[in-house]
Parts: sequence; C-alpha cells; structure tokens
Amino acid sequence: MITPQLVAEILALASIVVPITQAVKKWVKVEGTTALIICAIVTILLALWRILSVQPYDWSKFIILVIGVFLESNGIYHFGSYAIGKMVKEEG
Repeated sequence: MITPQLVAEILALASIVVPITQAVKKWVKVEGTTALIICAIVTILLALWRILSVQPYDWSKFIILVIGVFLESNGIYHFGSYAIGKMVKEEG
C-alpha cells in the first residue's frame, strides 16, 4: 500500500538518484538503454542503503522503493503529483 510516508521516501530518493545518474551519464557519455541501466543500478544501491539502515529489513518495501524511485527519476510516473492530487481531492 502506498502511504504518504512511502511517497515522501520515493520522492526523497528520486531527488538523490537524478543528479547522481546525470553525473555518471555525463562522465561515461552514455544515452538510451545504457542510461536506464545506470539509473536502475543507482536506484537499487540507494534503496538498498535506505532499507539496510533500519532493522528489521523490509524487503517488500525495498521492491516498492526500487520500482517507485526508478519510475519517478525517469519521469515515467510522478508520485508527487499523485500525492498532491489525492490531497486536493480529499480536502475538496
């Protein structure tokens, strides 16, 4: 289940993944599928760091974080607009 706290974690990690991925892509000079693979690797490493920092380890949350951060950092799905839209609907 996607909670506001999980959306906040996804957005926070995505805001870290994007500049790291951009720097690596520029340094290695890659585009296309290779750039997506680099983004996936950076996403997995940061999500793993986040999950391993708190015990007990929640591997289902790890999978959700990896998928969510990858989608958000590549602009495929924007969790921030989903969360804001949901809040606006609840308030109105």
